[in-house]
Amino acid sequence: MANVTIRNIPEETYKRLQARAEERGRSLNAEVLMILADEDHWDIRRRQISRVLPSLRRLRDKVSRDYPKAPDSVDLIRADRDSR
Repeated sequence: MANVTIRNIPEETYKRLQARAEERGRSLNAEVLMILADEDHWDIRRRQISRVLPSLRRLRDKVSRDYPKAPDSVDLIRADRDSR
């Protein structure tokens, strides 16, 4: 397994990391690994989303063209709530 050394961590950041690890019952090392894994997960998700967004935008535009008088969902939800 690879090792990484992080130098010159600001004292306030270090204290927050220690407190966060303690709150979660983890070692500082385990907490940093969880943060890195979570960030990696979100980086993957952001890339997936950026690949899908253009087709979703095209679909949204097509639906808007095909149904120009479609009611706004906000108005429908508000009307439903007001009817109760």
